[in-house]
Amino acid sequence: MSSLSGNLLTLYKIKQDGSFRDQQELLHQLRELEAGNAQQRTLQNESQAARDRVHEAAIDHSYEIERDWRQARIGIEVKAIQDKMDRDLTEAPFSYTSNDFYALVHDATRGGEVPALLVAPFVRDNLSGQENADGPHSFRVAIRRKWLQSPWSSDLVSLDGALKRPLISTDVDILHIQRALRDLPVILVYGEVQSSSRVWPALCAWNIVDSPELRSVQVNFPPVPLPGVNQQNPPDSDSILAFEDELGGSTAITAGLIAEWFHLVKYGRIPRLHTLIPVALNSERRVIAAGLAASFEVALERGRVDIVSARVGQASVYLDVGLRAQAISAASQALAATESGTAHAATQSIRRLAEVLDTLGLPDEANRARLALEAAARRAILRNFGWGS
Repeated sequence: MSSLSGNLLTLYKIKQDGSFRDQQELLHQLRELEAGNAQQRTLQNESQAARDRVHEAAIDHSYEIERDWRQARIGIEVKAIQDKMDRDLTEAPFSYTSNDFYALVHDATRGGEVPALLVAPFVRDNLSGQENADGPHSFRVAIRRKWLQSPWSSDLVSLDGALKRPLISTDVDILHIQRALRDLPVILVYGEVQSSSRVWPALCAWNIVDSPELRSVQVNFPPVPLPGVNQQNPPDSDSILAFEDELGGSTAITAGLIAEWFHLVKYGRIPRLHTLIPVALNSERRVIAAGLAASFEVALERGRVDIVSARVGQASVYLDVGLRAQAISAASQALAATESGTAHAATQSIRRLAEVLDTLGLPDEANRARLALEAAARRAILRNFGWGS
């Protein structure tokens, strides 16, 4: 700006003092000077633009490098996750991811309102892992059909096919299943066939009872020889089917017994399994009754039933299967708790106690129970009017 001002001042002086020729020459010099300045400005602008483009290119290049690195890192993480999922699917005995397996069982059991029944094909120790996985799978059909035919099949939700192969790595496979299903109540039937000669059935249940001591229940059945083991001729189909039916029946009864524990402790439902077993199986009915009587102890401990209801329930179960001595013992304890006045028993439990004592042929004790029933009813009326505790 200073040089331009000086040129204009010179031009002004020439215009006042100089000739026309001098003026023209000076104008020509000014034009050349301005042209040079314009060219210099153009070069400066182009140079700045070039520097800006280089800077922008560097920024873009840096962004592209960061973007490529970020995409590569995401790709590596996705690949690692996919590899882990593939390994889990390969190692797990179920055909789903752990989350999908949980969702499947969760929906089928309505969030754990009913336990799930899972049946794993039995492992044969004379076959390789792949041969066991390929099948044919032993005893699955027999166990499933026996369960579905049982009168108590609605006590569990059968999910046949949820397990794709036998539990070859038995303990680890069970841990896989337990970890995947977490808090859901499950009864798992599995087993092993040893040297094509005998069968080792087993049952594992967890989350059936909300108790640290009973969070997981393991039942190991005694080994059963396969038909025809000690015979020269191979067994016929009838003997094989009879063996499988017996195996399926045993597992169905045991699973039903554990289901009774669940429904009594969780919902207070009176056990009924022992009444659904054929009378001809009297020894089995008595064993089941003993197991059901024990379930009342757990229900009492968890606060699901009061002591009178628990003892009356035990007496009823024992009475149903002809265990008179045990029934009298349980009924006597119920009567003592009722007469003590410290047990807040429901009137229907005391009424049932009187009926049980009558059935046992104990009329005096039955009359005492009816007197206790009248006293309990009187106390209930007084409480309704606010006249008693």
